[in-house]
Amino acid sequence: MNEKPIIIETAKDGRDNEEKKIDGILLEPENPPTTAPKKEQGDREFQEKQHEQAVNFVEGHRNVLEHYARGAISIAPSPKGLNTFAFDLEKNTIYINSMFYKELGLSDERTLFASMHEIEHFLEKKQILAEKGGSIKFKKYLDRIKKSRAFALTDNCVADIHVNKTVISKTNESLAGVEKGMYTEVLFKERDFTEAPKHIQFAQALLRESRVSDEECVVAEDVREKMEKIKSMKGKSGLSLIDVMTSPSTTMSDRLALQDKFIMPIIEELKEKDIEEEKEKRKQKKEQQEKQKQKSEKEKGEEGEDMKNDDEGGDDNKDDPTKGDKTKPEKGGKNESKGEGDEDLNENFDPNEFWKESYDKADKTTPRAVSQEDIDKAIEEYEKATKAKVKSEKEIQEELDKEYAENIGVKKEDLQQYRKLVKELEKVVNPETNRNVIEELRDLIAKIISKRKKKKTDPKYPVEEGDELVEPGELVAEVKKGNFTPKVWETHELKEKADNKFGEIEITFVGDRSTSMKEGRKLTEQQKSIVMAMEALKEFSDICKEERTNLTKPLEIKSEIYSFQSSEKDDKTPIKAMSPELSEADRIKTASKLASCTGSTMDFVPLETIMSNLDETSKKKILAGELKKIVIIFTDGESDDSDRVIKVLKTLRESGVVAVGVGVTESGKQTLLTYAPDAKLAETADKLPIILGELLKEHLSVV
Repeated sequence: MNEKPIIIETAKDGRDNEEKKIDGILLEPENPPTTAPKKEQGDREFQEKQHEQAVNFVEGHRNVLEHYARGAISIAPSPKGLNTFAFDLEKNTIYINSMFYKELGLSDERTLFASMHEIEHFLEKKQILAEKGGSIKFKKYLDRIKKSRAFALTDNCVADIHVNKTVISKTNESLAGVEKGMYTEVLFKERDFTEAPKHIQFAQALLRESRVSDEECVVAEDVREKMEKIKSMKGKSGLSLIDVMTSPSTTMSDRLALQDKFIMPIIEELKEKDIEEEKEKRKQKKEQQEKQKQKSEKEKGEEGEDMKNDDEGGDDNKDDPTKGDKTKPEKGGKNESKGEGDEDLNENFDPNEFWKESYDKADKTTPRAVSQEDIDKAIEEYEKATKAKVKSEKEIQEELDKEYAENIGVKKEDLQQYRKLVKELEKVVNPETNRNVIEELRDLIAKIISKRKKKKTDPKYPVEEGDELVEPGELVAEVKKGNFTPKVWETHELKEKADNKFGEIEITFVGDRSTSMKEGRKLTEQQKSIVMAMEALKEFSDICKEERTNLTKPLEIKSEIYSFQSSEKDDKTPIKAMSPELSEADRIKTASKLASCTGSTMDFVPLETIMSNLDETSKKKILAGELKKIVIIFTDGESDDSDRVIKVLKTLRESGVVAVGVGVTESGKQTLLTYAPDAKLAETADKLPIILGELLKEHLSVV
């Protein structure tokens, strides 16, 4: 379903303060942890403790981080002495140091989000470098950042929208709350940007309103006009320009192209307005200074006449310190200094320097991870490495896949085949609804969770006092009788709606590995179908665990997978045992096992094993409505012993188990009789995933 799945440093902003930066995220701690190592403890001890915490964080969250990276890069703790993040392009490894965030007092959740944010930035840069002529493109991009702080700020704002969308799309929506808190509580506590130049207002408001859609920023009127114009732009697909430009599927090259076409012209136009407004301010200031100068000269002239008259009258003021020549400026006084803003905005005007303070302030909300020099150096090292050891994209991916497969304990070939099957699932469309089967299953899961969150308000009536007066006439009558506490009120109690929800779901899939499954695409489509089911159940199980405390009745999802061929011993042993766990390694190994076939249709063996494992406790839970147990069997031919199948099906169904047979192609028509009345037929192999999707929707919709 939804896979959670150039040395570059993340550093301080260069000032001696308490701020720490994540690329695109500035976080300020309220209570720095007391466990953070202090530099005063000595460099060696500091580095030891810092390295220890980096290792503990990476090892404690390796599964999440590696699963997020999906084998595209390797994850490792930062080595001793490196107190930030770093990325080695040659080794294709990101080095993580959680102390960079722990010093801020961040929770593991925020530290993980920030780490994934950084991983995504690196992946974006890695992607553009992998393109044909990528190094040249990236050098031009870096040159633009170096030359124009307006471009650098705007690019970082748009990139952060893209990166954070991608992080959330690869994980789950619960992280959206983490991100929103960063923007509303830390990055942009104030959303009034009117003190900044207009082109900076636009860039910052675009980022904030894109990530906090329910809060509008305060900007200049003409900036708001440009904002609304951009928001209203839509493509042929109906998606807005911003959504297309910052979609997780949009490459960095395409994003930059759209950015240059639609966003940067607005930035340049607003920047020109900022310059014109500054010129007008300076013109007015100059006029005021000129008027003040004329006024001063006039006053000095009048004062000179008075002094002349005094001199003609004698030397009475000769020794008076309050009299004398007042026109001579004092050393270091205003008349000797150049007034602020006196210089003209001519062709030598440098906006980077002029608005330096405004850019610096804006950079606190969208700081760049490293200095320009470090990135330039990293690119040079990358080019040297690629020239010294040129590898094709396929060779690089092969190495990454091999390393990732070894980390999770599967074969590289099995990993690659599994990814291929998952990708093919994106093309499986239900012809009746014209919707992707995976999306339909996701909708079903969302509805199940939503239903379990609902509660109803039960009225309690009558009572002596409460929420609502429901019998006003009775109240008057009773009061006249002298009863001042009549039971004519209605109160409300919040109670869980009784709807017989299941607390456990157990689903078993039984695959056909008889020799006849080699014909056409039967084996592959069966494999794909079970992969789809495993992905759906994995996502369903994860959501149930995450929402456990929010549900009126928690739900646990368990699964197991069998197959049958010619070995009774093998057919009795599940490929994946019944449990709530369904790891990536489990799913890959299962798919690999289902890729081979040799033997006959001994479907009764796993069915009898399932029945024998059904203990009395489970039977009672089924009858009590606490456990829903579903068994789905695939078969493409007549059973080796139909009577045994019919007999065990009868026993299972009498015990409350839902047992459904799915015939694979026309050769599996016998399934409709053997597994009656619960049987389906996929006339062609490619319909198998659709049939399974319908079965899952049918039997899970009532949980």
